Amino acid sequence: MAETESVVTIEPMTAAGLDQWRGGLIELLIDAVSSGASIGFLDPLSTQEAATYWDAVFAQWQSGERLLFIVRDGERIIGSVQLVLPQLPNAKHRAEVQKLMVHTSARGRGLGTAILMAVEDEAISRGRHLLILDSRAGDPAGKLYDKLGYIRAGVIPGYAQSSSGRLHATAIYYRDLRDHDGAMLGDCDTPTREIR
Repeated sequence: MAETESVVTIEPMTAAGLDQWRGGLIELLIDAVSSGASIGFLDPLSTQEAATYWDAVFAQWQSGERLLFIVRDGERIIGSVQLVLPQLPNAKHRAEVQKLMVHTSARGRGLGTAILMAVEDEAISRGRHLLILDSRAGDPAGKLYDKLGYIRAGVIPGYAQSSSGRLHATAIYYRDLRDHDGAMLGDCDTPTREIR
């Protein structure tokens, strides 16, 4: 009997999805923190803390300040990322990538790359050509950012604290999505991506 091929979908959050995917996003955040991700929380992260965080994200999504993309394998959330859109008049050209997460059970499948490409397509479609992000210095994510053309602008020592109380340096990255002539590198016609 042939095995059914898994289809992973990367899609922007919708109003209907706020309730539908809330539980999966809570579980994803807890998984990321428990596996050592430096995303602003300390392990152990309670379900209530994770729920409070996502409710705040949903409120910013509803106001248009923040975009949220989910990555799902069927009905299971296996990743997410956020794109913060500054609203100040002098910041309409840039956006900040935040909280890129891939569930520990789904790592090693190229999802990090696919998620960032989806975010870049969305940024381009909104006229945001300068992306910034930060990551704990020395984390494997840094290799992904390097591979995709992000430039490490610098490192801030002792920026974030781990569960053990140790302070870690944070690396700041940026990527300009324009070519040498100032034109956008490309864009995506469809807001949903499928990965087989």
